Amino acid sequence: MIPQFPLQSVSPLGADTTLLNIAAKNGNTNKDKAGAGRKKLKTKVGDPSKWNQNKQKQLRMEGKSYVSKRKKDGEVVTKQPRAMGPRCTSTACKKASNRLCNEINEEARKKVFDEFWQHMNWAQRKLYVSEQVDRDPVERSRAVGAQSRRSVSLRYHLMVDGRRKQVCKNMFLSTLGIGEWSVLNWTQKGATTKNESSENNLEKRQAVPQCPQQIPASSAVSNTAEVTQEQGNAPDKDKDRPPEPEGSARKKSRVAKPQTWKHNRQKQLRMEGKPYISKRKKDGTTITKGQRTMGLRCTSGACKRASNRFCADFSEEMRNELFTSFWQCMNWAQRKTYVSGLVDCGPVERTRAPWTQSRRSVSMRYHLIGSGEKKQVCKKMFLSTLGIGEWSVLNWAQNTSQQDSSEEITKKQMQRKSRKASEHIVLTEFLESLPKVPSYCCGTSVSKLYLEPVFSNMSEVYRHYYKHCLERKTTPLSRQVFCAVFKKMDLGLCDSKRDQGCSFGGNLFNELWEEYCLERGAPGPQPEKAGNQ
Repeated sequence: MIPQFPLQSVSPLGADTTLLNIAAKNGNTNKDKAGAGRKKLKTKVGDPSKWNQNKQKQLRMEGKSYVSKRKKDGEVVTKQPRAMGPRCTSTACKKASNRLCNEINEEARKKVFDEFWQHMNWAQRKLYVSEQVDRDPVERSRAVGAQSRRSVSLRYHLMVDGRRKQVCKNMFLSTLGIGEWSVLNWTQKGATTKNESSENNLEKRQAVPQCPQQIPASSAVSNTAEVTQEQGNAPDKDKDRPPEPEGSARKKSRVAKPQTWKHNRQKQLRMEGKPYISKRKKDGTTITKGQRTMGLRCTSGACKRASNRFCADFSEEMRNELFTSFWQCMNWAQRKTYVSGLVDCGPVERTRAPWTQSRRSVSMRYHLIGSGEKKQVCKKMFLSTLGIGEWSVLNWAQNTSQQDSSEEITKKQMQRKSRKASEHIVLTEFLESLPKVPSYCCGTSVSKLYLEPVFSNMSEVYRHYYKHCLERKTTPLSRQVFCAVFKKMDLGLCDSKRDQGCSFGGNLFNELWEEYCLERGAPGPQPEKAGNQ
């Protein structure tokens, strides 16, 4: 028999399933509630326009005041709104023919500024700036002795009343209210985008569109093979093909005007006696030199007692006239000549440092013109009256004396050259007067002439020339010069050993000599008289 135990905790089948379903339903509802909460959080989307960073960025793009952080230290700073700066007042722009800054008034500038910042977005502003600024190769480098950092030369323009007018950089930046770095960056990007767009347009024009539906498979395969073959041969064709000519180089419209350069302007002011800016040679610091003025007069008791000093004879009116005429009625070269004429340079009369070598090479006497006369004054009176320095006077006076000595040397050289020329004329006349023999008598070239066999060597000829110069009381030239002129005139000496068979006194010589004289137009040999036979 099988024992049967009552099931105490066993419930009916239907009751168990209902409880399980209820529990499952309760658990699912809790999960659904949590999932619904998460879905609500995910559906919340942020608005970037409300972010503080983007708000400040939008204000910056609109040209309004905004808050920013410095990159170097992270400090929060407030940038002011964009405003139009002062107009160009440069005299160089007024003189330049290609700058039209003066033609643009304040109303036109205000209109350009408002249109730039109120009717354009950031991309349009970049495009506007890149179109109004021309990028050209650097024409002139201002960095002397070092490599220039400029890669391009920029020309700025403004659109006024539908016309594109060239202006200077300051006028362009102040009218649009932008910085130099932005202009340089935008123009560089604009140039690259223009180049890329032009290359893309060329590629589109060169590409031939083909519809794949109208081309059969076999032809498509053959076309692809041809294309690949052409691509493989393309580099060889490009090598043989000559380079395409680029755009015509822009002509230089700017003409150099050295008188407008800053260095030359300061130099002109210095020569006119006006204040100018200069740099020290020892340290390179910039200094401002004052205007030339007349100094104090001489009040020395030694000059009053000296008999050869006339400092007291010049009144203040006379000194003022001399100063004015020196700096207002003369140029720089005339001042040098004027000072060198009033300063006499002579040998040192008295050495004040007998135990050491004196550094003075000349002794100078200074003079001023008063009442039409040249009167001697002291150095202090001379320098203060004309308003110049001691170094300038010493340099100008010594250079003039050196020029005078050089002129004397050149005169002596010219006299020496003229004397040499007259001596050359005497030598030429002497050689032409010597009796000569036709060249074919000696069996040589026709162009050369030979002296009659009176002279056996060149020493005898030169000795004869030396006696000729002593008779005419002229200085004979050297043996070397004599031989050079002798050779230049294509002359020669007859060789007695070689020409023994040639009879100079026979009928053959007379016939040849007569033919030679007829060719030259000279009288022939005269017949000998019967009495001499």
